[in-house]
Amino acid sequence: MSVKDNWGTNGLQTFVEKQTTTGPDASLVKLPTPFVVVVVGASRGIGAGVAESYAKAGATGIILAARRKSGLETVAANCKTLSPTAQIEIIPCDITLASDVENLAQETARLFGRLDVAVVNAGFSGTFTTDLLGTDPAEFSNASNVNYVGTFHCAKFLIPKLLGTAEGARAFIAVGTLGAGVVRGPIANAMDCVSKAAQVKLMEHVHEKFHDQGINAFTVHPGAVKSEMAEGAPEEFQPFLVDSPDLCGNFCVWLTKDGEEGREDKKWLSGRLVSATWDVEGLLAKKEEVINGDLLKMTFTTR
Repeated sequence: MSVKDNWGTNGLQTFVEKQTTTGPDASLVKLPTPFVVVVVGASRGIGAGVAESYAKAGATGIILAARRKSGLETVAANCKTLSPTAQIEIIPCDITLASDVENLAQETARLFGRLDVAVVNAGFSGTFTTDLLGTDPAEFSNASNVNYVGTFHCAKFLIPKLLGTAEGARAFIAVGTLGAGVVRGPIANAMDCVSKAAQVKLMEHVHEKFHDQGINAFTVHPGAVKSEMAEGAPEEFQPFLVDSPDLCGNFCVWLTKDGEEGREDKKWLSGRLVSATWDVEGLLAKKEEVINGDLLKMTFTTR
């Protein structure tokens, strides 16, 4: 199957077999010391799961950022319970504002003096509708500003901190969606799908510009999670929202861990859209196929 030619839910979603409910176990990973992670959009759901997975894996520093401060205290307390020695910091940040993200980067440098992994989970899908002409223009613009422009802001200000961390993991991760390729059917919400497609292409550019400098740029589909935003999805799609919020976090830890079969083995996935629902061993087994076909990217093809 050519991933370039099939972006439907039944295409990429089944590129390899689905893994367990929660994926690789982050608690079995021992991250190097020190190891600092920024999670943007960490106040609930998938972002909270990402932060808690890194706490389980032994990250020494975790910065929790979100536009809304409510919820971050609870996530911080959970991370502290999981890793009592970790330094957990809360930094309010609206990623649509360049000044907020610049401040996040500066505070990260001031507090920790390093950055190993940046995970951009903040997202906006707006009022769900498949009616393009009925879409609210303000909401369409906001989706673009959060999902696409916000990811650019994070790349602009956080990648220099990743580059400045000698021997660091140097991973820049955007939590995206396989919905970036959806143009028809019950979940074809243009404001979300189109802005997330732009995010995927931006992450391909990040890879091309910085991979030679050691940056690994991954776009990760988190699975079908019954998050706050997903509650607005159509009724017929609700039964498919069965994945755990922990799935994405565990997958991100797997992507960025060090040591045997660690992050050195994942560099070939940089610049690609991967799914946290995939069996990781099955994904690794497709390395040659993916590289030779330059798969898992949004690509124009002719026949």
